Amino acid sequence: MIQADYNGYYFYDDKQEVLMKLKKLMILFGTVCILNTMAVGCGSATESAVKTEEARSGEILPEEETDTSSKDNDKGTAESQENTSGKWQVLEPDIAAAVDADFLGKVWKMEEDSFFIVEKGVKILEDGSLSYSSPSSNADIPDSRLIHVIFEEDTSFYIRNIGGDGENQEYEEAGFQDLKEHMSVEMKGSFVNDEFHATEIRFF
Repeated sequence: MIQADYNGYYFYDDKQEVLMKLKKLMILFGTVCILNTMAVGCGSATESAVKTEEARSGEILPEEETDTSSKDNDKGTAESQENTSGKWQVLEPDIAAAVDADFLGKVWKMEEDSFFIVEKGVKILEDGSLSYSSPSSNADIPDSRLIHVIFEEDTSFYIRNIGGDGENQEYEEAGFQDLKEHMSVEMKGSFVNDEFHATEIRFF
C-alpha cells in the first residue's frame, strides 16, 4: 500500500504487505497439510481394505465348509456302496467267517480265462451247523442268474482232496485248468459291477 509522508514523498507500507504474504502462505500451507492428511488416510484405508479382503479370501465360510463336507461324504458313500448296490452281494459277515469265504457258487459255464457260476446258498442252523443249497446240475438256469467270475494272475487256486474215510479233507494248490463245470467253489474277493473279482478260489 502506498502512502505520502509529511514531506510529500510516497512510500510502501511494508508491514501490511508482509502480513498479507504471511497470511497467504499460511493458507497455502494449511491446504497442503489437509491434502497430505487426506492422501495418507485414503492410502491407509485402501491398504486395510486390501488386507481384510485377503484375510477373508483365505477363510472358508460356513456354507462353503458344509458344501465341501457334503461332497466328501457323498464321495465316500459312493465308494462304500460300490460293491453293495448291485444285484449280487457278498456273504453276511457271520456266514463268511463260518465258511472262510466271501461267496459260494456252483460252476455253470467255463470260458477261456474266466467262468460263470450260479449262487450256492448257505445258512447257519440253530445248532451252529451249516446248511447248503444249490440247483441241480440238470436245471435250466437263465443267464440272468449267472455270475461272471474274474481272476488275475496272482489269484490262488486250491482243490480239496477227500481222504478214504471221507472226513479227512485237505486243500492243495491247483490251477484254473483243474476247475470243471458243476464243481462247487468257495471264493474270496468282492463284487464290482455285478462281477466277482476273486483273489482266492477253492473248489471240489
